[in-house]
This record gives sequence, structure tokens and C-alpha cells, in this order.
Amino acid sequence: MEYLSNDSYAFRMERIGGLSAGRQRDRKVFLRLLRRVRVEARLTQAELAKMLGVTQARVSKYEQGERRIDMLELKAICDAITLPLMEFAKRFEEGCK
Repeated sequence: MEYLSNDSYAFRMERIGGLSAGRQRDRKVFLRLLRRVRVEARLTQAELAKMLGVTQARVSKYEQGERRIDMLELKAICDAITLPLMEFAKRFEEGCK
């Protein structure tokens, strides 16, 4: 097995279809916002998980970027914290500028 430095790994992922630098930045904005809206709603990961019917570990993986989140899951999160999905999208777009 070949071990790569972080820089080499990022370069290799770029070559084989990984995220570009711009997409990596947008992903970081998304993940930070996902955590921020939960914290602003004054919910712990465990509390949000209970509202969603998932484990706390899943919410943690969403926020850490270890698990991809689809639109239906994002809508469920927004509904649980009473944040309109369009407001989340607006904040995401603003963060990406």
C-alpha cells in the first residue's frame, strides 16, 4: 500500500475525480454552516439526532463530512430546527462568496 502526504493525496484525488480547490472550499462552508445552524437552534447533536430518528454518530458524521448528506436529509434537518431550506441555501451561497 502506498502512503501519500496530505498534499500528494489531494493532488491524486484531483486527478482521479476528487474535489477541486473551489469545491473543497464550498464543502467546508457547507459543513461549518450545518454545524452553526444546529448550534444556533441550541441543540446538541444528540437532541437533533433524536428529532431526526438517527444516531448522534450520524449527525456527527454529517458535520465532519464523513457522511454525505442528500437533499431530503438536509430538508429534514432544516425542518427540525425550524429553518427554511431556502434560508439555509441563501446562507450557504453567501458563505461561498
